[in-house]
Amino acid sequence: MICKNCQNTLKENAHFCDECGAKVIQDKITFKALIIDVFINVFGVDSKLFLTLRMAARKPHVLVEEVIDGVRKRYMNPFAFLAVGAAISLLVFNYFSDDFKAVNNEINSSQVEEYKKKANLDIASIKGLSEKEKQKLEIEKKGAQIQLQFLDGMMNFMLQYYNLLAFVFVFLYAILSKWTFWKPHNFGEHIVMNAYFFGFTTYLSLLLFFLSILIHPSIYTYSILVYIIYYMFAFGKIYELSFFKNVLKLLRFFLGLLILFLLIMIIATLIVLGLAFLGYIKF
Repeated sequence: MICKNCQNTLKENAHFCDECGAKVIQDKITFKALIIDVFINVFGVDSKLFLTLRMAARKPHVLVEEVIDGVRKRYMNPFAFLAVGAAISLLVFNYFSDDFKAVNNEINSSQVEEYKKKANLDIASIKGLSEKEKQKLEIEKKGAQIQLQFLDGMMNFMLQYYNLLAFVFVFLYAILSKWTFWKPHNFGEHIVMNAYFFGFTTYLSLLLFFLSILIHPSIYTYSILVYIIYYMFAFGKIYELSFFKNVLKLLRFFLGLLILFLLIMIIATLIVLGLAFLGYIKF
């Protein structure tokens, strides 16, 4: 028997090559064998992904502390952990794009329905309206159409760039967590923490997304509460916080989020006004 990788002569019934260490494979490649191989190597009990997921769920503080202290080979790299979750999410959300938009619109479903009602309003069929009332309805109709276009554009943007947005959110969350928990970790360590935590919620969101499709869209709508509880649990373990202190830190985090959101809105408004002044966009 000859090794197919290095042509070394193998012993009878050998499972591995003594020369190059390659596994001796005699069976043909089948779809079943590929699926089994994927689950063993990627999602298997001994895989880094499975171990990192388990630690992020049960002992996030141990995961972060060990990685920061230099235990790197045991767990999946934080950015690879996040990237895999974001990539899978990108594929799943795009495949179920209509369901993705539906479950996200469930958050403000009543408002979306109101926008649709105004956007599709046939003003000409309404009798007895004054010119002023018609102008008002025309403005409301146009505004509703713009709002629906904006929401649809935002959903399409998320579907197209979800994987990149995941890393942007990690960076923003790291800024907020550093501001919330100033010591003893530096900014780089906060990025590592949030890469693992946001990565875990990315995998969790996939589960909640499928449940929302199978059961009810509101499951995905209120999943934000699950993420908040997880972040409180994770950071509470790292910094050994009591429940009361954990809530105070959460309020500080949300205050920072509000300030950051206002800054982003101001910058975005200035950019839009600048582009309008230069003639690149028209209102």
